Amino acid sequence: MDKKELSVSEFDLKTHFIDYWDEVVRQWLENDADYSKFKDQAKEQSQIIKAINDMFGVKPEYRLNTIHMPEPYWGDPTDCSIVLLDYNPAGGPRVNRHTTISCKSCTGCESLSDKDKDVIPSMTFIKYVDEKIKEGEQGYSSIALTGPVFKAKKGLDWFWDEDNGYEGYGWWQQKCGWLDHLVEVICGKEGNEEKLPFAMELCGWHSQKWNNDMSWIDNGQCRTIINNRSILPLFAAMRESSCKMAVCIGAEFRIDWLEQFFKNKIKDVTKALSDKIMENVELKKSHDIVDKDGKVIFADLTYTVKYDGKENIHVDAKWNVIKKKGKGPADPVNRNYRVFKITEGNESYYLLNTNYRGSNGHPAEHFWKFEELLINEIKNLDKPCKTGVNILKGRS
Repeated sequence: MDKKELSVSEFDLKTHFIDYWDEVVRQWLENDADYSKFKDQAKEQSQIIKAINDMFGVKPEYRLNTIHMPEPYWGDPTDCSIVLLDYNPAGGPRVNRHTTISCKSCTGCESLSDKDKDVIPSMTFIKYVDEKIKEGEQGYSSIALTGPVFKAKKGLDWFWDEDNGYEGYGWWQQKCGWLDHLVEVICGKEGNEEKLPFAMELCGWHSQKWNNDMSWIDNGQCRTIINNRSILPLFAAMRESSCKMAVCIGAEFRIDWLEQFFKNKIKDVTKALSDKIMENVELKKSHDIVDKDGKVIFADLTYTVKYDGKENIHVDAKWNVIKKKGKGPADPVNRNYRVFKITEGNESYYLLNTNYRGSNGHPAEHFWKFEELLINEIKNLDKPCKTGVNILKGRS
């Protein structure tokens, strides 16, 4: 366990992230989700759990729930086309047959009922990881590095079963179209087609809800853990790939919070980008959005873009709905975007944050054309620049 903040030069992606989380999950399995018995690597994570749960007190809907196996990341951080980061992990008080074991000491947890046990499939996520460990493989990374939530893998049919499957798979499937679109916009139609996204959590444990009050990060030891297990892995993944941009879906990342980790290396470039993109000729045109068969889904799509005077680019999307008796206007929808530039040595990285009133839902197709224009403007900030990107995100 590292008691001090690691530097960029000290950080090793395999040792400090992949191997680290394999050991955390191994300890979790050995101790039946009783984090009070954690040692070494997982003892460090118990400090995060305690800090958050102490802050939220008796509100079980906000407390991290350790009956769910931690899922700190999905995909391969050393070979990715997109990096996603979020601080709102899935889970909560209810039982998930794939990620839950009976907990003996966690306040607010629910043990598996007899009914739950009757419908547990022959193989679960927990059993699969446990078997990998017993077979001498890495453990958690054995499944996470294959990216099963993004791409079906032979022999894991149980993972996608509609009735008994892993619930996180459904969440990811909703995002796949958007992710594929971003890869194409950022990397080009011919680039990185075989590389899968890499998704990581600010906190690998589970909570049904997440409070925007992130004061627990100010806790000295928590700050060190977040730096070593989330911030540095993010940069290491971007450094290993061709991507120099990250995207976060969810509640806003505040500049005052980011400055705790990036100090004088971070700059909010949202206002400068909003000025540039509003000069874009394409932005002022209407667009038809068609499906893969060429059928028009959204006709005459237009955008109204403005800087909200504080920190976000606010985008309204308007279009006409094709109806049996012609077409008529639909209710407009809106989305916020915010962009940070982070300088590390001679390299520039970008953090693109997209949200809608704290929702971590991905942007619908209405905004895909706008995102294409925005990403191109981000690329233009530091010409000549490398093609590629990284994306940050989460689940709830």
